Amino acid sequence: MNREIPGFYYDPEKNKYFRIQASHKAAPGAQYSKDAVKRKRIEQEKHEHKARQTKKIAKEKIKKASFLYHPLIGCEREIGAQNATHPVRKEHQGLVYASQMRRRELHRFEPWPDEYSIRHVLRNKRSGVLVAGGQRGGESSVSICFPDLDQDQLSYNRTMERVLFKEAYRLSSISLSHTGYLLTTMDSGPNGDSFLAPRMLPDPDEGGDYRWPSAFTHPIRILTSTTHWSSTSCPTPTGPKPLFAIGTSDGLQILTGQGSHWSLTKAPFPDDRGHRRPQVNAVEWLSGDVIAAGCKDSSVFLHDTRSGGSAVRLWHPGAVAVGGIKRVDEWRVVVGGYNSLQMYDLRFPLTHQHNPNSNPTHPHHNKTRNTNKRKHNQNNHNISTKPYLVFPDYSPPYAPEYDLSTELGLLASVSDEDKIQLFSLRNGELVSPFTSSVCRYTYPKPISAVRFENGDAGAKGPQAPALLVTAGDRVDEWLW
Repeated sequence: MNREIPGFYYDPEKNKYFRIQASHKAAPGAQYSKDAVKRKRIEQEKHEHKARQTKKIAKEKIKKASFLYHPLIGCEREIGAQNATHPVRKEHQGLVYASQMRRRELHRFEPWPDEYSIRHVLRNKRSGVLVAGGQRGGESSVSICFPDLDQDQLSYNRTMERVLFKEAYRLSSISLSHTGYLLTTMDSGPNGDSFLAPRMLPDPDEGGDYRWPSAFTHPIRILTSTTHWSSTSCPTPTGPKPLFAIGTSDGLQILTGQGSHWSLTKAPFPDDRGHRRPQVNAVEWLSGDVIAAGCKDSSVFLHDTRSGGSAVRLWHPGAVAVGGIKRVDEWRVVVGGYNSLQMYDLRFPLTHQHNPNSNPTHPHHNKTRNTNKRKHNQNNHNISTKPYLVFPDYSPPYAPEYDLSTELGLLASVSDEDKIQLFSLRNGELVSPFTSSVCRYTYPKPISAVRFENGDAGAKGPQAPALLVTAGDRVDEWLW
């Protein structure tokens, strides 16, 4: 500390002493006149006093323990962490459930002929049959595993697996209808060919045994020339026949049928891109009649099976391909790309044109569409739709892989650290690993698939929501 010298003022900013001038002799605005120095010393004393008070308060303040913020404690309102509104209470219940989820190894699929990685997994709610699709090099397989019959809950420890397919094709997707039909899509065959394979999965009989339907023992192959990217079944029972939506390199296709009779049709699309049909990478049913399809050019269009019409509804930002679409409700969807995950409200899509030199009106709604076709093809990478909600901490490893549970109000995504990320569907915030063991666990192999299951799988199935996670040849179940 510098000592005080009579008649001089020490300026800490300049680190020098200055002679104090008489106020009546100093020039107007002088910094070191007697009155100016007096004001500076008063301000300095106020600043030091405030610093001492802040230090004292910080030292004497009682800090709340971190465990008070755990959702299982349930004292967020008492400690002032959040308001107990209805959406917050619903989110709180989901966080409480997620905090108590524990991992259970459900099954390890047998490698053929060497280790392979599972890419797709699902479970039949009616029978408990576990279906997994994997690949190794240029070969792919689809296997099923029947649950143990003498257990009180679904387990897969002693049952034999059955390989449905083992082909030199690329397995692109598997999807299961509520009718019990499994659809497998494969492409990139030895001759560049592709095929669709619907097959009925067996249900247990009265004795608990699983027998294949005699009328449909062998799978049917529907040969195509397009590349398949995704498929999903209509979740709403619209009749006895299954209904599948398929995203292909030749647009959206719809498959329906039963037994050995199937019909494959192409959905129309507004022809504003010349004669080129869009490549559809992701599909999702919004209802029993409306399909949402995500394209390679970042657009998402809706197709109505009743009228046969299609229309572009939104544009995902970044000018990258849409990698996934998940339904929140009839109006809201979560769209994932390779670097962004956002929720949109289809009732109020607000489209932005980032290029000031281009027409801000969307080309599909412009009366002079013919004159704007060329401009749209050049500048559609500058178009994006304002999201309803953004998930800023979303960090996929190489491709979007996520699923959501409206019952829990949570979204599960694969991170680039071989961990599971949980997000809130209310505000898009990342769930802290401290409050959920799901987020803390690190898998020894890259995670390839996540899938939420509702708690309605039957007497032996999970009675509460469950999360299936695949890594390598292993399928885990996270459950309360």
